[in-house]
Amino acid sequence: MGKRKHIWLITADQMRADAMGVENKKVQTPVLDKLAAEGTVFTNAYCASPVCTPSRASIMTGRYPNVHGAWNIGVSLREDEVTLCDSLKELGYRTVGVGKMHFRPQCKTGFTAEAEEVSVRDRGRERDGTYFGFDEHHISEDNMVGEYIDWLRRQDSAVAERFVRDQYRSGDAVRDVWESDIPPHLHQSYWMAEKSIEQIDKHDVEQPLFLWTSFVDPHHPFNPPRAYAEQYTDVDIPIPEAQQGEFKLRPEHLQRQGERGYWPGGGEAHQLDRAHLQRVIRNYYAMITFMDEQIGRIYEAWKARGLDDELVIVFTSDHGDLLGDHGLMYKGPWFYEGLTRIPMIIRVPEGTDKKVSALMEHVDIAPTLLDIIGAAIPYGIQGVSQRPVVEGLEAAVRTSAITTYDAHDRGIQAQCLRTNRYKLVLFAGETYGELYDLEVDTEERQNVFSDPAYQAAKLQLLELLAQRLIQEQDPLPERKALW
Repeated sequence: MGKRKHIWLITADQMRADAMGVENKKVQTPVLDKLAAEGTVFTNAYCASPVCTPSRASIMTGRYPNVHGAWNIGVSLREDEVTLCDSLKELGYRTVGVGKMHFRPQCKTGFTAEAEEVSVRDRGRERDGTYFGFDEHHISEDNMVGEYIDWLRRQDSAVAERFVRDQYRSGDAVRDVWESDIPPHLHQSYWMAEKSIEQIDKHDVEQPLFLWTSFVDPHHPFNPPRAYAEQYTDVDIPIPEAQQGEFKLRPEHLQRQGERGYWPGGGEAHQLDRAHLQRVIRNYYAMITFMDEQIGRIYEAWKARGLDDELVIVFTSDHGDLLGDHGLMYKGPWFYEGLTRIPMIIRVPEGTDKKVSALMEHVDIAPTLLDIIGAAIPYGIQGVSQRPVVEGLEAAVRTSAITTYDAHDRGIQAQCLRTNRYKLVLFAGETYGELYDLEVDTEERQNVFSDPAYQAAKLQLLELLAQRLIQEQDPLPERKALW
């Protein structure tokens, strides 16, 4: 076995697949576009769940939310789970995490908005003292409590004081949207790049390094540094429209979410005017452009150490953002493409520029990385290696992809099955669901779940979903005796 390749996992938070320049020329992402040109872009990659914690835990374990324990936000990843870091450490890797992890709740128990103590949120596991297998971790979550704010105070106490008070809002901040006046070199994303570069610079290159750089952007609030927002001032950005009557095709219990007080706030159409929504989307793109610049800074650090020729890179997101699609905002119990389809770039040193339509899931990341470096895939991982697709040996290794939303404590459990042509959504305890023929309905406007013309296709999809749900059951513990 030769020298192990270094691995750099990059994640965004709440970033849509169509928010990169390789898919959308309105978005300025020159660094990600270059990474895409050096590797494989999966245009049909799907998240494990349309909210943060379940997807992040699935990325790190290669296992589905119903088995790794972190079935929704507000729930922790089980400490007995074997993570990608655990597997890499056994192979001699140093493992470092920078940025948003979200394997544990950010708020204290009792359904309060009060931030959890950093010492509790970021504590090591009982069994080995590591943060889920990371040798070193530098965490800054959505609420920014902890190490980033401490760093900001050391850099500029006046800026830190104002930031803690109002996150450096502009004078015309409205409903989660503003252009931040915080200097770019003091921004949270900049800090994440700094900490990542610091790890690369100090690392002994004879030991393989696994570095996870996990950005919070472009998660709401939509507040990029002002200069980056201004780059989009004259960009003509289409505004999504909800069609008349579209909400009547939506499952009834999701329409009543506002009545149940469900975060992030109901299934009725948003009330944002066109100008406000356009500002949201422009700022969202600007946040991605600033993040892209920080990714470029980190990539230059890898190159400066001469490591880019032995570096495996994965770029993805935990899920997308509705951004006004179908009259909805943010995330939640929805399975539209803008929310569930995620960016996915896999760059290997010997890779070539290609886009593939092969279906991929979050759970495939861990086994793919292990396979690429020539390591065995541990028993218990439920994902499949996409290495044959990356290397051009096979067109696809999956015929379907699963996305799960579980809020059983609030009356919602749903499964989404995505094939090359169809999308089927089932809701536990309900007689209705969603079915879209994406071959003829690319915008998911016509729910044909009850359409007689689609009943044969629906039955086939239901059978496939049943098979997938059986396969999703936890294979652990491993059988090691005859009887």
